[in-house]
Amino acid sequence: MPIAKLFIKIDLLIFIPAILLSCFGLLIIYSVSFESDPSFFYRQVFYLIFSIGLFLLVSQISFKTIIQFSFILYSLIILLLIITNFFGSEVQGSVRWLDFGLVKLQASELAKPVVVLALSLFFAKHPAKKLKNFLISAILVVIPAVLILRQPDFGNFFILFLIWFFIVFVAGTNIIYLVSLVLISAVSFPLLWNLLASYQKARVTTFFNPNFDPQGASYNVVQAIIAFGSGQLIGRGLGRGTQSHLNFLPAERTDFIFASTGEELGFLGISIILLLFVFLVYRLVKLAQSTTQIEESIFIFGSAFAIFLQFFINTAVNMGILPATGITLPFVSFGGSSLASMFLFLALVQSIINQKKEKADAVLTS
Repeated sequence: MPIAKLFIKIDLLIFIPAILLSCFGLLIIYSVSFESDPSFFYRQVFYLIFSIGLFLLVSQISFKTIIQFSFILYSLIILLLIITNFFGSEVQGSVRWLDFGLVKLQASELAKPVVVLALSLFFAKHPAKKLKNFLISAILVVIPAVLILRQPDFGNFFILFLIWFFIVFVAGTNIIYLVSLVLISAVSFPLLWNLLASYQKARVTTFFNPNFDPQGASYNVVQAIIAFGSGQLIGRGLGRGTQSHLNFLPAERTDFIFASTGEELGFLGISIILLLFVFLVYRLVKLAQSTTQIEESIFIFGSAFAIFLQFFINTAVNMGILPATGITLPFVSFGGSSLASMFLFLALVQSIINQKKEKADAVLTS
């Protein structure tokens, strides 16, 4: 099929916001990195081209076909997570990436759309109201979540569980199960606290008192808040952010790219990003409400929530509202696995849209 025809079939109301957000990310990555190391910008351009190609390819496959292979994909993700734990490359004390030379694969990012896909198929066949199905779905999430926690990657571990919690709610589970789970989690908090690494405990402690360790655990958040404050309404200008360019702000192109945007483009810049995310999530929610197939509805709702959740956590961390978690800003932050994961969500949603259009066209022609 010619490339032009592929673009004609695309729902522009989900594709354009994603592209604009990605271009925003390229702009900031270029601004904060190009003088010191232009490879970050060129690599992100490559990641974006690859992700768009992945979107075009996957979106042309019937969602009905894809979801039938969801548990094979799920098994593959589990295998990749196991391999990562044994053979992954270590970066700053975490083993989260498989190094293939030119690119590094982060399986925990790709686990998100695959787990949502597997849960969508499971609840389409097994009613969520039954306790047995509720528990089985929890196990489906626990397996990859525990493997991710061992890396350690508490941020993506936490995100997977929140996505599962939301999906079982949308699938219509008994509310008593969810309330019981919340109560058990609250009672188990001291045990969970002991499972956290020392640096994770420090992040939580300094969250409640950022001035407790301004040169240590809370350094990143303090610098991010300073960056936001210096940006004011229209920002200091591209290439003029002192926090990022003078290396005061760590992870300025990944975890704290939102703070870099606030410093260089000000309130105006972050408002544009906020509006694009709101529009994208709103569009996904409307699509989820319009479909009649259970698995399709669950998947689109899950996709909308995953994108919203990651956006909310990243921006909240950047503004000091939540403890630092290492969660990237969807479509914007530097990173190939994160970008591919987000476009994979949208590709599967587009596949659902295409499938609905084909059914409608078949009805009209019959």
